[in-house]
Amino acid sequence: MPTYALRLGGTPVGLRPDDFFKYSTAIFVVSSDAVLLLLVILIARGLRFRETFALRSPSSWRRAIVIGFATLVLAYTISFLEESLVSGAGREQGVPEFWDPTRLGAWFANLFAIAVFVPIFEESLCRGLGYALFEPLGKAAAVLITAVAFTLAHGVIVDIPVILSIGIGLGYLRASTGSIYPCIALHGFFNGLGLVVAALVARG
Repeated sequence: MPTYALRLGGTPVGLRPDDFFKYSTAIFVVSSDAVLLLLVILIARGLRFRETFALRSPSSWRRAIVIGFATLVLAYTISFLEESLVSGAGREQGVPEFWDPTRLGAWFANLFAIAVFVPIFEESLCRGLGYALFEPLGKAAAVLITAVAFTLAHGVIVDIPVILSIGIGLGYLRASTGSIYPCIALHGFFNGLGLVVAALVARG
């Protein structure tokens, strides 16, 4: 909630664009998410691990690809509309606005953190443990509740429609395929593509 109060007050919060060119950022993201992932695993202690975290092959990779593609199209369409209607939309999460080739190693370290490690943690929490805990209420409820929690956890305002659409798509993907693996892949692709595109179009 403090994050939302700061954003509404016009105070910049979260990562700054320059942070993506620092090794310290990648180290902090990976280490903090590793601790949180450990807590998630500890909370799930006593539950059937593979079933709780859906650690199994998807029932259909074809279905997973179709749902993933549809989710990306919807999210990018909403993002495009936001950019057209709201000045500065899409910058809430600190995507780099410039490129620094002298710090390429740090950029790749942060790409790994954001496109690989963060999706593993967030999907384990939301589409893994979270989905399993709410699934007794019905698949639709599990998808919606975890999507809303996923969105609120990002602390965004303008980007709420984009993050919520991704969250719903990820939840539906989990419900439809019975696996967390496509969710991690889709999440990682979305995060990674954002950084790569930003680097390609960034100014020096």
